[in-house]
Amino acid sequence: MSYQLMFQKAVELHQNGALNEAEQIYRQILETAPQNADILNLLGLIAQAKGIHYEAVNYFYKAVDYAPKHFPIYFNLAVSLGALGRYVEAIEAYRKVLELKSDCKEAYLGLGNLYWAQNKTDDAKQAFQNALNIDNDYTEAKTNLAELNNDTETLQKISSGNPQALFYLGRRAFKARKNDNSLEYLQKADNLIADSEIKTLLGEVLLSQKRNNEALQKFYQAVQINEHNITALVNIADLETQNRNFKEAEKYYHKAIETDGKNLRAHANYANMLCQNKRTLEALEEYRNAVIISPQSPELSYNLALILKTLEEYEQALDLMFHAFYLDSSHTEWSLNIAETLIMFNEKAPEKAKKICENWYEKMPDNIVVKHLWSAINHQIPDNEEEYNRLLFDNFAENYEKTLQNINYSVVDKITELHSPFKGKILDLGCGTGLLGTKIKTDENKIIGIDISANMLKIAAEKNVYEQLENCNISEYLQNKHPDFDCVIAADVFCYFGDLKPIVKAICPTRLIFSIESDENIQEYTLQANGRYKHNPEYIKQTLQNSGYAHIQSSAEVLRQENGHNVNGYIFEAEL
Repeated sequence: MSYQLMFQKAVELHQNGALNEAEQIYRQILETAPQNADILNLLGLIAQAKGIHYEAVNYFYKAVDYAPKHFPIYFNLAVSLGALGRYVEAIEAYRKVLELKSDCKEAYLGLGNLYWAQNKTDDAKQAFQNALNIDNDYTEAKTNLAELNNDTETLQKISSGNPQALFYLGRRAFKARKNDNSLEYLQKADNLIADSEIKTLLGEVLLSQKRNNEALQKFYQAVQINEHNITALVNIADLETQNRNFKEAEKYYHKAIETDGKNLRAHANYANMLCQNKRTLEALEEYRNAVIISPQSPELSYNLALILKTLEEYEQALDLMFHAFYLDSSHTEWSLNIAETLIMFNEKAPEKAKKICENWYEKMPDNIVVKHLWSAINHQIPDNEEEYNRLLFDNFAENYEKTLQNINYSVVDKITELHSPFKGKILDLGCGTGLLGTKIKTDENKIIGIDISANMLKIAAEKNVYEQLENCNISEYLQNKHPDFDCVIAADVFCYFGDLKPIVKAICPTRLIFSIESDENIQEYTLQANGRYKHNPEYIKQTLQNSGYAHIQSSAEVLRQENGHNVNGYIFEAEL
């Protein structure tokens, strides 16, 4: 086939959208005519159409070397350079177009868009005005200039049949949270033109209205038009994650990251999805990528720290937790998690843990959490136990029951197995979210629950098993109200008290059932670094006897697990 026939065939394929076939013939021609600027330009246009702009730029630069006076090549070069964010080179290319063809309004439009992308609004306005000086009816320049001038009136006047003006109006309405108006503008624009950016914004408006399935459809349509639309790609991945279509979600996170390796949202949300699927090591890598992109984001550093914590890399986790916390110390749960991580680290490296805690305490001596931890880690009785415990359980309430499942918590089950049935009026001391109440509730009893945490009590109230719930301090409640109950139960409560003599004395002569964490090698009780007390079982028996209880039963039990180790304790029952 002759050169001319090959060229005509390639152009025909190109015009019909058969880009791969056209590209193959262009490359064949280029082998015999490597300095053919037209072929290089056409190959650049194919790469540009595929979104492979770095390849397109290489072709266009080669083409202008052989045809330095051919302004369309410079124009095509400017478009791809702009798409790559190489604004200085793109502006230079547009200026070269205007040197060769001073009345090229499209070059001024391109210049205006580049200046706009760099927030050089005065330069952008001038470029759009220059385009209008060439053609006063140039709709694209008129629309962009109106948007830059915040000229809503002009945008509305020219919006009929003008998808760009409708897009700008829709975007303005969306920013103003006028979602219904925004939807109306964008749907009109979408009916006029198949544009990836319009469909993406339309999807985001639908998302804001919680019309997720419709939004997802628009994002898919946006990606069909432009497979490199990063916003649409990430939104698809996020929505498919919500739909638990994890395989599909992962595919689109990968596409987003391939499109823009520095996209923070893609890395962070992909990491969240991997965590959700227990793919811890992969999540760790993605969080690291996200932190590299945005080291000053406290949330990212904190999330990365949580992964490291699960891998028992406590020292690294603490570095990141403190970095996050000092950037934003408003998160109470962060300080509680730092304390928990320090407690775990204390088991491995007590001197290091103590030093870290000391540094934290020196910096923030009024912080409730570190003040309590500093005392506990040094085996001193904290002077803010009530304040700390209230804070702890208020923050813990939402995930309390799930956490207990994860640590094989068995206190409530052991109590109900060993001591049933429960009849009459029962006081559930430190009732928490009502786990005990749900186990022992029958038609033959009435249960009163008290707890220091208001958030815990809200969850307990939803179980509808308590006759009454009261937000109060246990010691004060027992001192101020006569214990006219048939039974008092304290499941996993006395571990937050050292000296149990006043509490036991206040409860006696009522039947008392409770659990303790035990250590036979201590004299009476000791405060652990985790802020919980261990008691010697003999001290408990003696305390019960001294208060007047004659019939005392006890059973050694494994109460739960902590860091993979059994927590041993006892369940006691005492009666007169």
